[in-house]
Amino acid sequence: MRTDPDKTRWKRIIVFRTDRLGDLVLSFPVVEALKAALPAAQIDLFVHPYTVPVAGLQRSVSRVIPDVYPGARGLRALTGLLKARQYDLAVHLFPVPKLASATYLARIPVRVGTVYRYFSPLFNRRIRLHRKKAGMHERALNLKLLEGIGIPTARASAGLEIPGRFHREIAGLLDTKGIDSSRDAFVVLHPGSGNSSLNWPPEHFGRLGKEILKRGIPVVLTGSGGDRPVVDQVQASMDGGATDLCEELDMEHLAALLAAASLVVANSTGPLHLADALGTKVIGIYSPYVSAAPHRWGPWGQPENVFVPDGELCPRCTWERCERYNCLSSIRPETVLARALELLDSKM
Repeated sequence: MRTDPDKTRWKRIIVFRTDRLGDLVLSFPVVEALKAALPAAQIDLFVHPYTVPVAGLQRSVSRVIPDVYPGARGLRALTGLLKARQYDLAVHLFPVPKLASATYLARIPVRVGTVYRYFSPLFNRRIRLHRKKAGMHERALNLKLLEGIGIPTARASAGLEIPGRFHREIAGLLDTKGIDSSRDAFVVLHPGSGNSSLNWPPEHFGRLGKEILKRGIPVVLTGSGGDRPVVDQVQASMDGGATDLCEELDMEHLAALLAAASLVVANSTGPLHLADALGTKVIGIYSPYVSAAPHRWGPWGQPENVFVPDGELCPRCTWERCERYNCLSSIRPETVLARALELLDSKM
């Protein structure tokens, strides 16, 4: 590993993170740390197209670039773009061969990535970091790449700022549903996960939501199009008593809703990390296998608000083939409710 004594030469920086929403949110502190160390630098963020709206909420990002460069033709086009923008530093938080090749071919002077991949020779600042074996949280792993090139990271935050119009529009929408977000506590349940991990059973979400409703606290259901079946199951378990906003919100309005909520309960999924980064109280329901465990993927700011089935971690999840499936059903709604009420009491 080699550090650079004159980092002030880094005027144009590009950070790559092209996987899912939660991964991106846990990468935002990298942008903040870079901006704090190099305040005059322009920092661009290269992301999956579906995460572009949330990337745009990061206050220190100069430009958000969607990954719309498939195949060999895409590689040529991306290489041309990177050359034209004359980047001084490229940081690969989620290294993939195409992007490593593009930064190499574009001759970006400093290219940061981990050392253990077959294409790691394309990086010229190779950090000895093995994500699967490090036993660290994803947010900390991201920042380790910067520490490897001498960038301080101690006080890095997510740096999310939601424009006021999204707050106003969400407040107006909730008002039409009978929820005064300026005065009333309300709870968001996000029961899907995009199949990134096991899901807490819909009937458990429903029982939790029903008990919250009994205490006079409104419950809002969220999700994308693929979550519609599970959201419908949760709503049926609640006898139709929840406010259903599934498929109604874009990313910016979802962020504004999560920021306004008193509590968000979700599986291990992007909206959970987004709510945590926005400072909202969260409860996460986590799978007991290594690649999805809360020590790596839990809500960074609230590790105490996590539930995971008892027992040892599994090396991997075999889903329906496992004799314990679905082990998340062992996490009782009554247990989660008790924690939810504690958190709500602290907010009221």
